[in-house]
Amino acid sequence: MTKASFWRKDWFLGLGVSLVLLVASGAQLQLIEGLERFAYDWGVRASARTPSDKISVIAIDKRSIDNIGRWPWSRDIHAKMVESLANAKAKVIGYTVFFSEPQLDPGLGYVSRLLEAYQRLVPANADPSAPPRGVSPELLQIGATLQEAESALNTDRKLAESFAKAGNVVLPLLFTFGEPRGKPDKPLPEFVRKNALSIQGGSGDLPLFTSAVEVPIVESLGAAAAAVGHLNSVPDVDGAIRTEALAITYYDEYYPSLAVMMVARSLNLTAKDIKIRPGEALQIGNFRVSADPTLQMFTYFYKDRDGRPAIQGDSFYDVASGKIPLEKYRDKIVLIGPTAAGVGSIFVTPVNPAMPAVELQAHTVSSLLQGHFFVAPTWGWIVERGVYLLVALYLTTLLPRLSAGLGSVVSAGIVAFLLTTHFVLMTGQGLWLQFMLSLALLVIGHVLLVTKRFVVTERGKEVSDAQSAANARMLGLAFQGQGQL
Repeated sequence: MTKASFWRKDWFLGLGVSLVLLVASGAQLQLIEGLERFAYDWGVRASARTPSDKISVIAIDKRSIDNIGRWPWSRDIHAKMVESLANAKAKVIGYTVFFSEPQLDPGLGYVSRLLEAYQRLVPANADPSAPPRGVSPELLQIGATLQEAESALNTDRKLAESFAKAGNVVLPLLFTFGEPRGKPDKPLPEFVRKNALSIQGGSGDLPLFTSAVEVPIVESLGAAAAAVGHLNSVPDVDGAIRTEALAITYYDEYYPSLAVMMVARSLNLTAKDIKIRPGEALQIGNFRVSADPTLQMFTYFYKDRDGRPAIQGDSFYDVASGKIPLEKYRDKIVLIGPTAAGVGSIFVTPVNPAMPAVELQAHTVSSLLQGHFFVAPTWGWIVERGVYLLVALYLTTLLPRLSAGLGSVVSAGIVAFLLTTHFVLMTGQGLWLQFMLSLALLVIGHVLLVTKRFVVTERGKEVSDAQSAANARMLGLAFQGQGQL
């Protein structure tokens, strides 16, 4: 065998393509990763499951802003909504709105100073019907008006009181991803630390690391809330959201996501009932949520039906104005957040290229509550590499021996098998195995081998035609020399 013939062998071409794609997959090229995500999204959309009927969304939509006023609203509006939902016996109330700074009315400071001056003049327990000596009834009336004004302008206090009275409000905060160095400047507030999770067994990877709190919660509001959870999202390689970070690591502490805490509270559980199994899963009471090594769950997204969202939201204004009866939210997990353009965050998901954060959380809560999530099994890479090896063997040993027609039929059958297996596992078992690299190898390898055969055949035909023409000329010259032409 000559060196030239060695390079021209079909099996060598198949081997070369297999090695090149294997190296490309190791380098996590965007094209290969994009193929896997495209197939994953297709599998999600091919699934048909129904979201939990225990979840309701109250949307801060354009209709609400047009009727109530520009965003952000005064917090007494939120306080009234929380009070109404609490009276309606909502199970859990979760916000995707960040209450990160105090909301201070410009006039509150002046009213507070006037009230302090008044309280130095008049005893706190003064009876308006029998004013103390030297205090006129008019002054008592002024004091009452100042107290009323201070109460009306201190919207943070109103909201905190509504949270405390409801006893079931869960608030979000945002961390900054990154591995910390050293120790934090100061401990997190106690209302955050009471939501810390504990580790139960295992020696695998820890949840994603964070180094700081990016968007905190106002102290008075956080202390009045029943629980808090992080609202960090983890974009995939293409920027889309497919997973939920069930917990994050903050130095040597671990904190749950907003969705996890809402599910726990709906089951009458607290952070003490949630355990982290490193590298495996999150345990919520007796319920195990499988996740990847960094505790990210592959969320199930519910596709729209008949042009309507799977989890349809109610307008905040319609609820506040009484158009929608509050009885609808009895025993429900109620999520409140913006959906109006330009107000809240928008995410790309497998079922919606512009999903508001509150809807994303609703899908996540339902996915957790019903166990509707996908799993990339720890043994999956063994199967994926095994399938890749089988396809490579097919390209290097079997395909070169098949005719063009039979080879096309066999390759098409393998493609159909890989696609069918991918979708059956996702839709039926909730398992995600990445077969698109093997499928790409098969298609590219088959096309290259067929192209090579065609080129070689055409070259052979050209050489044969040239030789036939030369032989004909030689034969003609021979006949001419013999006088036969």
